[in-house]
Amino acid sequence: MRKWLERKYKSIKVRILFSFWLILLVVFTGIGWFLDGWLIQSKTQHVNQHFYTQSNVFRSCLNSPYGTDTEKLSGCSHYLKQITDKSNLYVFDANYSLLWQLRQYLSTVDYTKQRLLMLSEKKQTDQKIIRIEDSFVTMVALKDRKVLVLSISLHDFDAQVAVGRRNLILALLLNMLILMAFLSWVLHRGLIPLSKMVFDLEQIAKGNADRLKNEYASEFSAMRDSVNNLLNTERMQRERYRNTLADLAHSLKTPLAVMQGAASEQLDYQDYLSVASEQIRRMDQIIQYQLTRAVKSIGDGAKKKTVKLVPIIERILFALGKVYREKEVRVILNLELGIELNADERDLMEMLGNMLENAFKYSRSEVAVSAYTDSDNVFIVMEDDGVGISENMRHTILERGERADTSATPGQGIGLSVSVDILSAYNCRLEVEDSFSLGGAKFSITFPKS
Repeated sequence: MRKWLERKYKSIKVRILFSFWLILLVVFTGIGWFLDGWLIQSKTQHVNQHFYTQSNVFRSCLNSPYGTDTEKLSGCSHYLKQITDKSNLYVFDANYSLLWQLRQYLSTVDYTKQRLLMLSEKKQTDQKIIRIEDSFVTMVALKDRKVLVLSISLHDFDAQVAVGRRNLILALLLNMLILMAFLSWVLHRGLIPLSKMVFDLEQIAKGNADRLKNEYASEFSAMRDSVNNLLNTERMQRERYRNTLADLAHSLKTPLAVMQGAASEQLDYQDYLSVASEQIRRMDQIIQYQLTRAVKSIGDGAKKKTVKLVPIIERILFALGKVYREKEVRVILNLELGIELNADERDLMEMLGNMLENAFKYSRSEVAVSAYTDSDNVFIVMEDDGVGISENMRHTILERGERADTSATPGQGIGLSVSVDILSAYNCRLEVEDSFSLGGAKFSITFPKS
């Protein structure tokens, strides 16, 4: 039971309803207390008015010019019984001795001298009506120091008060239930946008949607935007990890292919060990590089030091020569010596390695690599004698997963997109054209010196 209550109390709707119910209970208790007092006061005033009317009728009987007081009252008895229905009347002299009485209901009140003195004292303190045992009693002074005592049974008074209280409680409870039902309806209507949001989140979790819609109340706009931003960030992070994993696998293909080729060349142990050590070192660099890319942007810290371009190109060409040894690709080099770039060596190895591997992969027998400078830029040009790239595909192949030829050679369309990301981080410009010298594709990179 306790766990059920704790679970229910976690609901916003239940908390609001419970709090509202407590407020209503306090407010309606106060209202009930006030109305109950007003009910008793109104009933008491009615009794007081009844006593006032009876005393006036009694005085009118005594004011008759004929007979003694006892004779006058006896003559008015029938009239008094009609006017003072369900009331008792007593007349006492100055010594509080009973002179006359008219009793119309049974009462247990004994009017002794001490009680009459008590009534007289309370009368002097403006307490007009006194409740004694089973009766309401009041005292009225008459001429010649006589005293009129009037009493009425409490049975009818208490019965009327009980009926009034019952009706009051029923009315308050009914109003509480109506207000609670109305608040429940208002809460249900007010929380519909939140319910829609929960449903949309479930659809996102099932993969049927990718973001929250705009069909919520304005109060939920900030929450919707925050959730959508969180979803976008999570989606981008997941995509980034997926791309990094794909890039890592793509980058490891070349050193693995070099080691596989070295194994098939039947090299002696020392030569094979040298090749394997170099490629293992390269794979370790690739893994460290991709792990770094997974947590920070490409190009971070790119201008911390300068690196020589030609040795990097030569290392890449040596590895690709091992991979594509059966193709016997002839490499034409036109490299300006001493070129230095303000870049990260790992970024250059990744970018140039991907682009040169494509040149080797799609060439027939020749690849040309040129590197030269002017006062502001470094130019790197890579050409092959393959079939080339049509104009309508020159932008498409730069996107991840897109390839110009999906049948001739294996691949995933990852290398060029990674190269484009790296080049954009260094504000480089990449142009894809036809090679006039070799007849295939030509990739030209413009690398700013500063």
